[in-house]
Amino acid sequence: MKILEGTLAPGQKLPSVRALARRLDIHANTVSAAYRDLEAAGVVRLQRGAGVFVRERTGGDLESARGLDEMIRTALHAAFRRGYTGREVRVAVERWLAASPPDRLAVVDPAVDVAALVAYELEQSLGLPVSHGTVEDARRDPGLLSGALAVTSPYHAEALREAAPSAAIEIIHLEMPEEGRQVLRGLPPGAIVLVVVDSPTVQGFARTLLRSLRGDEIHVEVRLLGAPREWRRLVGAADLVVADLRSAPAVERSRPRKLHVARLVPAATLARLRDALSVVVPGPANRPARP
Repeated sequence: MKILEGTLAPGQKLPSVRALARRLDIHANTVSAAYRDLEAAGVVRLQRGAGVFVRERTGGDLESARGLDEMIRTALHAAFRRGYTGREVRVAVERWLAASPPDRLAVVDPAVDVAALVAYELEQSLGLPVSHGTVEDARRDPGLLSGALAVTSPYHAEALREAAPSAAIEIIHLEMPEEGRQVLRGLPPGAIVLVVVDSPTVQGFARTLLRSLRGDEIHVEVRLLGAPREWRRLVGAADLVVADLRSAPAVERSRPRKLHVARLVPAATLARLRDALSVVVPGPANRPARP
């Protein structure tokens, strides 16, 4: 979660397997397996003899461009370096400008449960139909992204571009907004926090994130929405109940003393997506992309 939200910057070295295992009081093999999973997901890179490092994000040159003119110039230079001619670039730009805006979103993530949760949140926030799937789904079924604006994390964007070269892609960062962090920081030592989420992957992230914010000062219980017997018996004892947007209605019916609805997509990102939805998106080009 710290990598996805940018707290751990690209190129930053992570703790060694043994150091992190001691800090979290878990077996070193568990940490090693987690690092391998993060490497397979494109989030970190493992350098033998050097350690584990946060992977540099793709598309950094364009993202760091100062102003629209520099962004366009950077994109044109990239196209020319790949061998496209001026005429081909002009035809592609005209095709984009003549196309229609996307009428829906498609969330793409290797973790299907995360993609489904983000899709629900975007659908509720933006009022548009939102589908979801994995990069492999997009590769097998071109219709998944047809007419849609694809939404993914920076660590999966390159794989998605390879799987769907003609897709319009918007990169987002999932994070816990500052409002939620302040709520947790304001709890007194010894407070009991119950977290209810509708995603096994987010369940692990939530436990790690809360420990990083308060350590052992507060007692945290994280439960899945699909196991109501487990979390309902804890609602009455919790000083604070945190729930994702999809879990919140069911949790609220259990009458917690204090409920905080945690969103994965910040308000600034939602505003950026609204702007992106107004940008034209072309259909597939007749000519295949160059290797």
